[in-house]
Amino acid sequence: MVKDNTMKTTAIVTAAILAATSTSAMDFSVAGQTLSIGAETDLNYTTGVEEWVWELTPSAGVTALGIGLSVATDIDMLTLDEGDIFQGLDFTADYEISNTNINLYTEVSTDADLEFGDVTVGAKFSF
Repeated sequence: MVKDNTMKTTAIVTAAILAATSTSAMDFSVAGQTLSIGAETDLNYTTGVEEWVWELTPSAGVTALGIGLSVATDIDMLTLDEGDIFQGLDFTADYEISNTNINLYTEVSTDADLEFGDVTVGAKFSF
């Protein structure tokens, strides 16, 4: 009986998480370039520390000549009533090298005062 209730609770929580975790984006063509505006939400529960997290990440970007430029910010939805909603911006530039499965990228973030942190430059290879 306890096992059945645990499995039902787990199924309900999993369904709620899947329903609340989604991505939405809209692409527009502007002067031959692609402009993207969207948001992603992530709701999850960690069992070891028994912690709920719900983040909303609105973003905007443009792709021109194969180079993607984007800016996003994370909003902690569970602490909206506590102030300090804006935590900074994340800037990304990436370029996928044709026919190689290699993606070159650069990332930099700011804090809430828009002061820049360290710059990350790298390459990703997928296979």
